[in-house]
Amino acid sequence: MLKQPVSYLFSTQDKEETNPENENSSNSISKPPLIEEITIPSVSDLVKSGVRFVKTKGSVSTISFDPKKVTFYLPATSLDVNTEVILRNLVAYEVSNTSGPLVFTRYTELMNGIIDTEEDVKLLREKGIILNRLKSDEEVAKVWNGMSKSIRLTEVPFLDKTIEDVNKYYNGRWKVKMTKFMKVYVFGSWQFLAVLAGVLLLLLMTLQAFCSVYHCSSLLSFDFVGHPFTWMNNRKNEHNVQARLDRDTQDSQVGRTPMG
Repeated sequence: MLKQPVSYLFSTQDKEETNPENENSSNSISKPPLIEEITIPSVSDLVKSGVRFVKTKGSVSTISFDPKKVTFYLPATSLDVNTEVILRNLVAYEVSNTSGPLVFTRYTELMNGIIDTEEDVKLLREKGIILNRLKSDEEVAKVWNGMSKSIRLTEVPFLDKTIEDVNKYYNGRWKVKMTKFMKVYVFGSWQFLAVLAGVLLLLLMTLQAFCSVYHCSSLLSFDFVGHPFTWMNNRKNEHNVQARLDRDTQDSQVGRTPMG
């Protein structure tokens, strides 16, 4: 019963391709996922970290991640005005009639996890993974972000292995590690900021005490090089006057109101 609507969503009707790595990885996932949104970086973040997205021929079973090639394989999905209703009906039917793993439900959670904004949709659309027949990429993002989470625990080995591999690669990047370190231990820790402010205050007090004793202005003075005078009245002999006018001067009469 799920075959016809599922084939409607995916652009190809080829037989599902199987990945040997997915079969071998079924025993590596033992813990069921939590009833929460999947923790996985968005498409934009993955692309920035060097991940390539490639369209596969087939259905959900072709989803995988190759750490060596740094490639995320996803099937092509077509979305139009009826897609959201179909997705919700498929998820509801699978939950109520399937006793085994909720494969399609897990797929919608995966797409919900990697798509946050219209920029994520744009990147997938440019790769041919999303066929957008809606008005904008923003509407596609709303469709995936509006999907409800699974109402019961489920275990889909090949999808969970894909999510695990993606997170392992992404979290291993030094840029990501540095960003997380800054967020957690610098910007997210008031203790660190308090210590940093204390150190800066101590340095300023030390500098102030040093300058009060050794007169920092004299240490920073520079010797004058060049002609000693910057102005001359162009007269000769004893009437010649020269002066250095490189400092600010002010007429004491400026700003005064003339007497009436």
